[in-house]
Amino acid sequence: MAIEYYSSIDLNKNELQNAVVQNLGSAPGSPVEGQIYYDTGDDTIYFRNGSAWVSIGGDITGVTAGDGLTGGGTTGAVTLNVVGGDGITANANDVAITAAQTTITSVLNTSLVVGRDGTDQIKFGTDNQIIFRVNNNDGVTFKASGEIEAASLDISGDADVDGTLEADAITVNGTALDEFIQDTVGAMFSSNTETRISATYQDGDGTIDLVVDDMTANDNDDVSVANLKTRLAGGFGSNAVTIGDSNDVVTIGNDLVITGDLTVSGDTISANVATLNVEDKNITLNQSSSDSSSTADGAGITIQDAVNADTDATLLWNAANDKFVFSHLMEAPGTSIFTNLDVSGDVDVDGTLETDALTIGGAAVLAQATASAVGAVELATAAEVLTGTDAARVVTADTLAARSVVADIDVSSLTDANIVTITHNLGTADIMIQVYDKTTEANIMCDIARTTDDFSTASTSVVSIDFGTAPPNDCRALITSLKGATASGTVAYT
Repeated sequence: MAIEYYSSIDLNKNELQNAVVQNLGSAPGSPVEGQIYYDTGDDTIYFRNGSAWVSIGGDITGVTAGDGLTGGGTTGAVTLNVVGGDGITANANDVAITAAQTTITSVLNTSLVVGRDGTDQIKFGTDNQIIFRVNNNDGVTFKASGEIEAASLDISGDADVDGTLEADAITVNGTALDEFIQDTVGAMFSSNTETRISATYQDGDGTIDLVVDDMTANDNDDVSVANLKTRLAGGFGSNAVTIGDSNDVVTIGNDLVITGDLTVSGDTISANVATLNVEDKNITLNQSSSDSSSTADGAGITIQDAVNADTDATLLWNAANDKFVFSHLMEAPGTSIFTNLDVSGDVDVDGTLETDALTIGGAAVLAQATASAVGAVELATAAEVLTGTDAARVVTADTLAARSVVADIDVSSLTDANIVTITHNLGTADIMIQVYDKTTEANIMCDIARTTDDFSTASTSVVSIDFGTAPPNDCRALITSLKGATASGTVAYT
């Protein structure tokens, strides 16, 4: 039986040696274009041209004149002649273009130039522009916007400009336009009757200077001490009162009774008192903090140690984990903090947790895991994973990856031999190797040996790949160790 291929085979210009074309007594059914076979009846090779089977080899049976040609024949020497036409003359040695053209209807080219000689031309080489060149100078340019650009343009009649007019100098009735505007604006400001603003036209530098008089304070707006006392005695009504500035300290010698709310907008409240009485049963922290988000991390209470600040006791809220954090938790000598502790939520132990027995979800957790019980395990090293025989350690994702090696092959670095050697150091010849094109990501077929680059010396640490012909793109080799695999397969020979 034959091996069936459902994808094309690219031999990369290598020889197909000792090949035999399919032998058939008649043409195969359901042919495809390009298919070939050898007919054993008439000893002829046929190929499919898309619609019929055509024999390979034999004499030419005829030459037919195509479009623009005459002649042809089916036997002997055959001649084909080129036919002339409008504007084209077929001569004995060439095909010439007639000098006087009367039938051409359009000439279009992005670099078209029409001219009398090299200095006087009409040029179409710039998009959306027609440039007239006279005496080797580009004098006038017509643009798609309607703009006409010229180094010098003399218009004897009227000029109507709907867009922008740019000029180095403009004269109105013999007077330069900038001087005309300066004279007009300067006269406007000079006639201003306001006492606070005056204008002076500076003809020397062509500018207009505006002068604003100094503003003096209004003495009637001053606030006297007597006026302030009157205000304090009569009250301020609904107006706010500010006492002292940022550098003043206000001292109240006797009791201060505030019948309304007290709002302090400073940074610190210091209470140097022997007794602090708070009627409210609940103290709210972080209520008006700038950290008003749901995180509000770090809110709590700190009790300072007067001797050592490092031993300050804190009770802080950990918003990220929704729990309180105690900085100190201490038991009396010979006593336990808790005889029995039932925690309904999470428990976070930053130190060491010691226990005689540990149960998770009703199942006991052993100190050493077995095949049938949960417990502690030891992770296998990469070397132990490569050995493939340890039954007491657990393989992790990173150590499992040690059983595989990938290598990129730069085709530009291949020598004439087109052979590469990859060192994998997996320590076994029981490896699987696959090579694929990094651009198309398709598997490619090549000669692979578990040897050094001479293809004769066996090796458990390197493989050699012979491409025959250099691939068109860089490739990647995938090498996986099967060392330690159970040799339980049976082989039957028929």
